[in-house]
Amino acid sequence: MNQPTSRLDMLRFAHRVVEQQTARQLALIDRWIADGERRERERRQGEERRPPEPEWLIQYGLNRSNIDAVHVGGCWAATKSGRCRPATRRR
Repeated sequence: MNQPTSRLDMLRFAHRVVEQQTARQLALIDRWIADGERRERERRQGEERRPPEPEWLIQYGLNRSNIDAVHVGGCWAATKSGRCRPATRRR
């Protein structure tokens, strides 16, 4: 026949359950922290490796052969058009 569970046994069981859940949650938070640190490290590396902004941009027409405009490297309109290429000494 089953013996009734004592209050002390139930408290020990509750302690083990909370201990296991806490360990799982801490492991999950540790993974989130590691992922965040990795993403931040990759972001910084991407910024460091980014090539310098060109001094000038050439905007081509719709047929890609006519030059439409010449923009300064940081021009917001050039980035919106999507038809600009960096200007080099050859072009």
